[in-house]
Amino acid sequence: MKFAIIDNNQDAMQPEQGRGLGFVQSLDQWKHGSDYEFVRYDRIETRLPDLKRCRGLILSGSGFDFALPDNDQFDRATYKRMIPEFRLLLDFRGPILGVCFGHQLIALAEEFDEHRTAFGELRVREMRHPQEGYLVVPIQMNASLRFMNQRALWVQHNHKQEVILNEGLEKYFEVIAGTDQCPVTIMQHKTREWFGVQFHPEVGRVSQKGEISRHEAAVRDGSALMSSFVRYCLR
Repeated sequence: MKFAIIDNNQDAMQPEQGRGLGFVQSLDQWKHGSDYEFVRYDRIETRLPDLKRCRGLILSGSGFDFALPDNDQFDRATYKRMIPEFRLLLDFRGPILGVCFGHQLIALAEEFDEHRTAFGELRVREMRHPQEGYLVVPIQMNASLRFMNQRALWVQHNHKQEVILNEGLEKYFEVIAGTDQCPVTIMQHKTREWFGVQFHPEVGRVSQKGEISRHEAAVRDGSALMSSFVRYCLR
């Protein structure tokens, strides 16, 4: 396979439905099962030789949370669950795109320590502004992503935790776009080929907050972002 999608969901993604179908549809230039596969987070160690041969990785969203509800406490069980993925991320030499939970995982990776029991400078917290349903909004990048020239996007948010913007994060990452509700919407690492988006470019069902036209715009722009990333990996 040319690239892989690491499936971080509790229930495995299926290419015929839900987020799995969203990925397949947004990557319609490439064939699922041939050009790329879904690889479960708990199967990384058994698939390591295949994954290391990939030209790029996409880290999916998840229902898992790194921060406990009070924000000061670290969810050790989730962190331990993702140790093989942290190791893969740090060892991998190609580009990596983190989506939603994958974006948060990338943010924490620079301080990875398998014995960690608390957050360091790099942190995740509960959203300060809870969002209703599936919110589709326009965003404007303040700089270009290394793999994409397009600077304006319609995006679909569906998350309850976010990366904290602070000096610790800015030591490693350039924040490319943010909103009042989500200050770190898009980021890229300053020296590594790591990219994170808090939204879902593999757009799912129609937003409960937006018109059909907004949803269609998010589908179009999400597919453009995903395709640009894969072309960057395969260049």
